[in-house]
Formats: sequence, structure tokens, C-alpha cells
Amino acid sequence: MAGRFDNGQESLRALLAPRSIAIMGASPTEGSFGKRLVGAITSWSYAGKVFRINPRYETIDGAPAYPSLAALPEKPDCVAFAISDERVEAGLTEAAKAGIRGAAIFGRCYEKSTGSNVTLPARLGAIAREAGMAVCGSNCMGFVNIAAGLRVSGNPPPISDPPGGVALISHSGSTWSGLVGNQRQLRFNYAISAGQEIATGAADYIRYMLTQPETRVIACILETVRDPDGFVAAIAEAERRGIPVVVLKLGRSEQGRRFALAHSGALCGSDAAFGAVLRRHNVVEVRSVDEFTDTIEMLQSPRKPTGGGIGAVTDSGGERELIVDLAADLGAPLAELTPPIAARLSEVLDPGMTPVNPVDSYGDGRTLIEDCLKVIAEDPNVGVVALATNLVHGRPYVKVASASIERVAAGTDKPAVLFGHIHSTVSREEAARLRALDIPVLMGTPTALQAMSHFLAWHARRVDRDRDAGAMPAPVAAMLPAWRARLEKQDAALSPQDAEQLLRDAGVPTAPSAFASTADEAEAAAQRLGYPVALKTAAPNLLHKTEAGGVTIGIRDAAALRAGYADIARRCGKLVQVQRMADSGTEVLLGMVNDPQFGPVATMGIGGIFAEVYKDTVPFVPPISPAMALRLLRSLKGYALLTGARGRPQADLDALAQLVARFSWLCAAAGPLLSELDVNPVIASPRGAVAVDALVVPLSATKANLDAKDLP
Repeated sequence: MAGRFDNGQESLRALLAPRSIAIMGASPTEGSFGKRLVGAITSWSYAGKVFRINPRYETIDGAPAYPSLAALPEKPDCVAFAISDERVEAGLTEAAKAGIRGAAIFGRCYEKSTGSNVTLPARLGAIAREAGMAVCGSNCMGFVNIAAGLRVSGNPPPISDPPGGVALISHSGSTWSGLVGNQRQLRFNYAISAGQEIATGAADYIRYMLTQPETRVIACILETVRDPDGFVAAIAEAERRGIPVVVLKLGRSEQGRRFALAHSGALCGSDAAFGAVLRRHNVVEVRSVDEFTDTIEMLQSPRKPTGGGIGAVTDSGGERELIVDLAADLGAPLAELTPPIAARLSEVLDPGMTPVNPVDSYGDGRTLIEDCLKVIAEDPNVGVVALATNLVHGRPYVKVASASIERVAAGTDKPAVLFGHIHSTVSREEAARLRALDIPVLMGTPTALQAMSHFLAWHARRVDRDRDAGAMPAPVAAMLPAWRARLEKQDAALSPQDAEQLLRDAGVPTAPSAFASTADEAEAAAQRLGYPVALKTAAPNLLHKTEAGGVTIGIRDAAALRAGYADIARRCGKLVQVQRMADSGTEVLLGMVNDPQFGPVATMGIGGIFAEVYKDTVPFVPPISPAMALRLLRSLKGYALLTGARGRPQADLDALAQLVARFSWLCAAAGPLLSELDVNPVIASPRGAVAVDALVVPLSATKANLDAKDLP
């Protein structure tokens, strides 16, 4: 876990940049793993010492072989194990006693049942941690340090590129192999197949890569995060240093969602929580390997956008339509050209052609792409200048197109990009030449649009002041000590009275209400509050009131109230909540779950059927500012419902944003003590926003406690 080494950086240096390396299990036998590992390390350009260890041989491939680590003439920095799983524990113990700080374990470390609860990988991890040793693996492909010419892998892919600035960390060995052997000049400095991470994990590797001056992008393919605190600290440090991190998360299906008692909690599963954490720290999350590689290439660009969107020039009317269609599907920001730029384009284009973005530059057979690119590059609304052409290998036009984007790039400070619609047609030679000039060549329309969108968004978030939530509000700070003491001892969901009080103490506006145990008390409360009112069961153990028939709304007189009370008392018990009906408005849900890896993660969405059926929600890590709350609201598909669509009343968005921000501070402050918090619904109306109902489940209240009985 994070900080588990006394000197983690030195241990990682010994592993990834060793001055010397020992191969335990080195072999002269053709086809053996020990033979392949020796060949991989010695046949490239590694300048360090390589020691071969195998007690059965005096020499291997003409070099001395040693019977053990103890027999070596000097202590190596790193040992790579080319031995069977049953011998690895003894070998790692020997390395630990020798003070070796780095190790690579390739095997699965599988053992038949021994009757012990401690598995072989767990024992190996304990040995490594005790010795302060960094370990790559187990069950991995190894790693490459391209600057050092070092391949610690028994099955290394060919590496043709010089060292660059991309650091790769992958849980998938096959994908690691494909990426390292790529033919698109991604140019890695390090590429690590992390495997089972028995002692050293993604967080450790990220921190190490941040210390390498050549690192420009850190690219991660992750199945899980084994050290959540360390991972969050590492990506936060990457954000602080301004080094982009790109993550492709594997295993995002519904099966990964955790069980939740609250409605909103069920909408914020582990994948949503992970995504919220990534967004909080400006990490780019992608969904496919092709999107991953295009995004990595785009983020390597040393140029920074000055804002704006994508300005594209193409040589095909049909492909212009394709770009527009996919941009709409993906939410890619195509820039709207300013009137002066549109007028200048009209002068450049052939008669009858439209000066809009994307620009179709092919009219009467003249080559106008360079002229058009130069014009849109001057538009303040354009952040990235892109040439969309297939760059078909063997066509003379390839030289014309690539020279055009090259000259345009030389004449502007904005990022200049070329992307092809059919990645298999792109000329490798011309793509390589452009990439050498720091002009990204992206491979496919959808992934190119996604990559440029990620690039623009990452840079925009770097200067986004709305992301700062500011200081904890005074009401939240004041209520926290007393509520912390209470929640730590609470072994059941809070009663409706206590849940409402928690919201009020945190400064979250709630609909006026009162609690009653008789029909007379309920009628008196309704008269004080003013009709119309809602009547809800306040039974402390009833989590979902509507399903139990415990809610009646729109009560307008005493007779209806008494009838409603009698029905609810019969179904759910005598204790009820009388609540003044909120103004007509749009339902919004707010929820929080305490994710087992990342802690409190909140969810916001349009309520009612829009939440349960359409799942129109957005997760976020609390706290957030009112400005950020408003931005997240605008990202919802149902946002128009808050602004008067379909005849609905226009909501007071400022009041709603303030309520969401105050709720987020409650989540940040009290969330570590809660399992779930559900505020559903919040009614957003022209006169403000109020919370109508809440479910608060303390962390100490287990599912077993709550599921025993729904009714008292």
C-alpha cells in the first residue's frame, strides 16, 4: 500500500532502472523461459551487468553461471525469476536476505491447497514488504525501460521506436504486449505489465513515473485499484504537476455494482464511483484501446489550446457529414466559426461552397485545404486545428495533405492534428514523419474526435476555478462534532425526524413539517403548516415509504387528512410526518454511497422516473462549489426540465446549486460515517429548492440490521 517502503523510490529505481540484474533460472535450453529471458535482456542495448544463476551449469551462452545469489561477485539491484512457482518463495526469501531491492516474478504463483488461509502471493508480498523490495508481478509479462535498452520479459514484443514520454502501466499482459509493439510511434519511456501487484502497484508506478523528467503522459490499463488511498494521492500529484493520466478501466459491467439500500445508491455503483474519482483529479477515462491510443498521442502534444473547440477541414462532403454526425453522438465540441472568419473562408472557397465548420475544401478540383486551415487557425473559437483526410498510402495527394498540415502547424501556436477516417489506409511513412514534428496523427473518426475532446477538456480543467469548493460552510463545521459522536454509535437508519434534522443542521433547506402520533395532532400540525399537505409514515425502520403504502400527498382539508392518517396508521404505525406540499416543480435526487474503495461518492440526477428508468444521473466526489453543481446539472439529459421545457415551471437554478453544494459538504464531512445518504426528492421550483425526504444509513448499521423487518 502507499508509503509501505522506507524508500519506495529507491526500490522502484532498483527494479525499473537497475545497474545490474540477476536471472535466477537462466538456462541454455532452447525455447525455455530462462533462455528467452536471458536473450531479451542481453540482446538489446542494456549496459548494466547481467548475472546468470543456475546451479546446474558453469557457463550459459559463454558467460559465467553462479549457483546462487550468495555466490555472485556483487549484489545486484534486481533479480528476475525464471523458476517454477514452487521455488519462488525460497528464491524471494534469498533475495530479501541479500538486501536486493527489486524483483520480477512472471509466474502465476499458483499452489494447490495447503490448508492455510495465507496464499503464496500473500506470503510473497509479505516477504517483499518486510524487505522494502519493489516487485513487478506476479503473473505478468515484465517491463521495459526503453531509455536504458532493458527488456525484462521472457516474451518481449519488438520495439522499434526510440524512447519517448509515455509511461504505460497495464494489468492486461496481452494489451501491454500489443501496445509496446505498436507501429504508430507512441514512444514509451517505461512500459510495465503489473500483473497481480503482490507488493508494488499502480500507485507506486505512477509516483515513480512522475519523477522521471521525460514523462509527458501516464497511461494505465486497470482491472482494479488495490491501493485506493495511494492511487488517489498519486493521481492528485500528477494533477498538481500537470502531467496527464489516461485510464482504461476493465470490468465496468453491472455485475460490478455494489448492493445499495437507497434508490440513488443503486445508481452509483463501483464504476461510477471510480469515474467520479478520476474526474475529480482531471484523469482522462476512455472506453476502448483505440480511444486510449489516440488520446495518449493527442495528450503528448506540447502545445496548449487557448480554449474553444475543434476546427476541422476535410476534402470530402460525405466525410464532413460523418464528422458532424459522430460529433453530435459523442458530444465533441465543434467550434462555431466567427463571422469574420466565415467571410474570409467564403473568399477562399469555390462558389457555392459553405463556410462552416467542418469545412469541405474540395470544390472544383483545386487543393484548398492549406488555405482553409490557415484561415480557421486564426479563429478565436478554434482550440485545435484538424485536417481530416484518409492519407491513403501510395497516392500523390498524401504528400500534398501532409505538407499542408505541416506548414499550417509551423505558422500557428495552436495544436495542429491530422486524422484519418479509415485507420488501415493511413500511410505509415507520412504518419511517422508528421509525428516526428509533434503533429498527432489520429486513427479513426470517432476516436479522433474523442481524443481531441479529452485534450481540450483536460486543459480546460487545468484552469477551472469552479472546481474549488472553498472552505467548509460554518453550519457544517458547527454540527459535525455532535453528529459524529452520534453517528458512530447509531446501529440503525436514522428516524425521519433525525434525518430531517441532520439536513437542517447542515444548512440544507427542507420543506416545513411536523411529526404526530394521533389524528388530532396531525390535524393540528396541518392547520399550522397550511394546506395542502403530504402525510408520510415516520416509522423508524421503514426505509421505502411509498412501497409500503405509507405516503399520501395533496391533502387539502381535515377530513381527507384524518382518512389518510387512519390508512397510514393501519399499514405502517401511528407515527407520521405532516409536511407542507412544496411548490410545483421538477424533482431532483441527491444521493451518496460510501464506496468501499474511495469513500463518499455522491450522485445527482433528475428524479422520478427519469432516475429509475433513464438513469439520468451524474456522480461526483464531494465537496463541490455551487458553480460546479450548476455545471453538473447542465450535463444531465433532463436539464431542460429545470429550465421550463414541456411547460414545466422554471426552477431557481441558483437556489438549487446552493442546495447541492451544501449537500455535498454534508457528504464530505459526515460521509465517512455513513453507508448511504438519500435525499429524494428535492423539489426545484421558481421559488427555490427544498429537500422533501431523506434516508440516512450510518456505516455501523449493517444490511442485516436493516433487512430484518420492514415494518415495526
